[in-house]
Amino acid sequence: MGMWGEVPKANVILKSLNKMLTIKDTFALYKDFYQYIDEKDMFVLPEKKTLEWEDVFPFLYLMAAFEGIEENRLVKHLVIDEMQDYTPIQFAVLNMMYPCQKTILGDFGQVLNPCHLHSLDEIRKIYKDAQFVALNKSYRSTYEIMDFAKKICNQPSLEMVERHGEQPKSIYCENIDCEIASMAVLIKEFEEGGNASLGIVVKTEADAKRFYDLLSGEHQVHLLSLDSTRFTNGVSIMSIRMAKGLEFDEVIVPDADNRNYDSDYDRNLLYIACTRAMHKLTLFYTGNPSPFLPK
Repeated sequence: MGMWGEVPKANVILKSLNKMLTIKDTFALYKDFYQYIDEKDMFVLPEKKTLEWEDVFPFLYLMAAFEGIEENRLVKHLVIDEMQDYTPIQFAVLNMMYPCQKTILGDFGQVLNPCHLHSLDEIRKIYKDAQFVALNKSYRSTYEIMDFAKKICNQPSLEMVERHGEQPKSIYCENIDCEIASMAVLIKEFEEGGNASLGIVVKTEADAKRFYDLLSGEHQVHLLSLDSTRFTNGVSIMSIRMAKGLEFDEVIVPDADNRNYDSDYDRNLLYIACTRAMHKLTLFYTGNPSPFLPK
């Protein structure tokens, strides 16, 4: 007891402070943020109290400031691959969660998300004291395939290992029937040859299903989709998104025309598709070829 009376207990103080808060938790704070910036229609919940994936890391960033976020001290070194698919706020949150040293790898020529507008320079600003090493030599594909691909992505610094093979081919087809017939010839040559894998890499999931329906009646082909649980050798049809990280002895890229591949984002997609090939690369197009195809 003193001149101020009895000192209240800690839980009483905490309860009084909580009453002063108009927003009680991070979820309510995050929802209020969208109202504050006058974009409340962008706050979409797939289910009750369930955030969309794009909201997870901004939410965690607010949570770190509002409630605190637990650090993981058990992990001594964190490896992050495909850095071009992470946003700056994701790196900021990962830094809070994992204060350990990091190795970060990626290729900004292989950006899959058109909404990711950040650059390598922005990530380097987040890690100002990091050692930066440019890995310019490709070991997956033959010299000819990588020389073709580097002209698509306009990366003159890209180096190729001295392993030679067939020149990539860009073949004009009069219509879709001609394209399917030409692809059938290559599939037959593959089946009679010694290679183990042939990838037919198309722009979208819908395109993959369309080509699968056109080819599966006459040929033994596999459709790789978001529902696939395993990868098998032979002939596989997939979107560029599904092909990311995979490699094939041979690759066919259909519809490589200026309707499918015309923007800077499309340039990245075409580069990814072509660099899935290790030994043989063939592109087909109807109408006019993509402006990114080497002459």
